[in-house]
Amino acid sequence: MKALVLAGGYATRLHPVTLEASKPLLKVNGRPIVDYVLDGIETLGDVDTTYVVTNAKFFQDYAAWAKNQQRRFDVVPLNDGTTSNADRLGAIGDIQFAIEMQSIDDDLLVVGGDNLFDFSLRPLRDLQRQTGRSVLGCYDVGSLDLVSLYSEVHIEKGLVSSFVEKPDTPTSPLIGILCYALRRQDLPLVRRYLREERSPDKAGHLIQWMRTVTEVAAYVFEGRWIDIGTRAELERAEKQWSGRV
Repeated sequence: MKALVLAGGYATRLHPVTLEASKPLLKVNGRPIVDYVLDGIETLGDVDTTYVVTNAKFFQDYAAWAKNQQRRFDVVPLNDGTTSNADRLGAIGDIQFAIEMQSIDDDLLVVGGDNLFDFSLRPLRDLQRQTGRSVLGCYDVGSLDLVSLYSEVHIEKGLVSSFVEKPDTPTSPLIGILCYALRRQDLPLVRRYLREERSPDKAGHLIQWMRTVTEVAAYVFEGRWIDIGTRAELERAEKQWSGRV
């Protein structure tokens, strides 16, 4: 299995902090956020290479960071060639960029580089193997009001039956998080999605579409999870991971 960490965005909501630093390299309790992501990837046990796709602006920062990584797998930064938010490839564009650039022909774990969590990813991989399907990682945020900030997921018989980005009137506290175990056979669907001139930006739109052309399984994680998109979320993460709350 290969893993792909998405770190190619420009995090405009965190400006000015992210004008000079990539968001996944910001520190929480003394460690870059992306270090925690790699900790999670190590729990899978069968990943041989983890690609970290970033942009031209921050590529050298990731190259320096990767040299100091001592993991069970190779850590390989990729430069998607973009230099600003205006010419970004988008999350789905970066997934396809990595697949093409590295000729990936293997099951692929895709994780957002700004997702901070403390749970094992092994059950996601186990379910992918057991079902033979791609698997969406889900999380119960415990509040319908919060669901409107993310994506609403409904599950029936272990499969994603509905996926809606930022719903107006959600009825389920389950959201889809940027943590997907994509089976090798489904990787060509990323290119097909983009060829049909669909939005390359939000990764959730890929899953929203994929479930209409193939069955996608779902796994609900338990533990701590924060999608760091604002200064308030970064501060909350620092408090939680440093044990101050």
